[in-house]
Amino acid sequence: MEIKRLQSPLLPESKNLLAICFLCLTAFNSLIFLLILFTAFRVNKMAERKTTFAQLLNGETIYISEQDRNWRYPGVIQKVVSDWTTLTFNWDEKLTGTNQPDQGVQVGKKGRIPTTAWFASLLLEPEFAKASLPKIAELVPTSVFTGQIRSTTIISYLSEPRAIRLGEWEIDMVATRILVDRTTGRDERISFNRTFTVQAVEIPRSPLGKDAPLVEQKIYEMRSSGLQIIRMVEFNPQQRR
Repeated sequence: MEIKRLQSPLLPESKNLLAICFLCLTAFNSLIFLLILFTAFRVNKMAERKTTFAQLLNGETIYISEQDRNWRYPGVIQKVVSDWTTLTFNWDEKLTGTNQPDQGVQVGKKGRIPTTAWFASLLLEPEFAKASLPKIAELVPTSVFTGQIRSTTIISYLSEPRAIRLGEWEIDMVATRILVDRTTGRDERISFNRTFTVQAVEIPRSPLGKDAPLVEQKIYEMRSSGLQIIRMVEFNPQQRR
């Protein structure tokens, strides 16, 4: 009588092999799915932290938000336009914040502008500023520096900035320049309605910081918004309707 030996197969049957592969694949896919969920959760948590606070050494608390390098708050754009207008056309015979007489800054051979107007030109694109300063000097009477004439600007309307392309905006302004003759009390009112084009630029950093001369600190302060005015035209309300 011949006895047959039962031998176990070296490999499992094909049905068992397919089942094992399916289980392994399912487990692997489940692990990947969990990793994706975890990553999405972390990304969402980071996205929710766009705005945070920072406290300066002087105790002041400011907002900090992560944005594109060419992005600017609408209020910052409006402030640049407002600052340029008031600094350029608010004239007095004294240096701002002091009792010292303002001798002005020479422009060309004959023109002279108040010191505040020169600082305001730092908000203009350099070539635009070079072309604009002589025209501004033509508007400044010499009696400004003797205190006879004083000029004030009233801004009655400043629109929301309109994005025209990445890093550039347009903004409309309606303002009135008031020139007062202190000797006679008479005043002259001049409309100043303009549409400004403002461009985002790199924010410069002073290498000396607080150790820099006051004039240098003021220059960097004027450019701290990372914006410059590149164009200025008459404001036409009909074109905005």
